[in-house]
Amino acid sequence: MNDQQIIALFQEAVAEVDGNVKLGEMTAATELSSLGLDSVMTMEVIGVMEEKLNVRFPDEDLATLKNMGDLTKLIHRLS
Repeated sequence: MNDQQIIALFQEAVAEVDGNVKLGEMTAATELSSLGLDSVMTMEVIGVMEEKLNVRFPDEDLATLKNMGDLTKLIHRLS
């Protein structure tokens, strides 16, 4: 899975959690804090992604995610 596919999966997960959220164009540099997701929604999105990817993101890694590039690196490491 390449970085663009991971970003697309993230966007799909956000839409699944809340169809009203519009993310627009995203890149590896997109800051997660700029997306307007609250902490509960973020955890729901992570749960959807874990389910679709069949992985478990360690809490200590989730705590360090700043942008989409960090998320793609984490997924590459875990898959």
